[in-house]
Amino acid sequence: MRAYCVAIAILVTGSAALAEEPALKVPGAYLDAMEAGDLDAAGRLFAPESSVFESGGQEGSWAHYREHHLGPEIGQIESFDVVRGTPEVETSRHGTMAFVAWPIEYEIVLKDERLIESRGTVTFVLTGEPGKYKIRHLHWSSRKKKP
Repeated sequence: MRAYCVAIAILVTGSAALAEEPALKVPGAYLDAMEAGDLDAAGRLFAPESSVFESGGQEGSWAHYREHHLGPEIGQIESFDVVRGTPEVETSRHGTMAFVAWPIEYEIVLKDERLIESRGTVTFVLTGEPGKYKIRHLHWSSRKKKP
């Protein structure tokens, strides 16, 4: 019984520590913005020099991705729900860079009532300092969920 209690304490402590991880603030805000369809909020999270990849394709800077890819798509979305898995987080020794790989599953309902159910990983490279990170690089990679 004692080992069981210790294991629970470690899981709870680990979860609390993960929730307080400064490197997760910006990626979490980005996923929130995507669910809300708020491209302005998402844009404020990017560094001036940024790059975006989606499923292996180079989309250019955030501004280019927003204007030529995501912007037209977002107008077709009725709802966008993301279930977040446990992220992998690494920060540089001095805290000026961070890497976050966040597994997700998501469901998109389009205005024409089509349903998209996918799973994947969103990878973020952040620059700045803890609590003041910006997204320098984003890669959203996903595929259709298998039934």
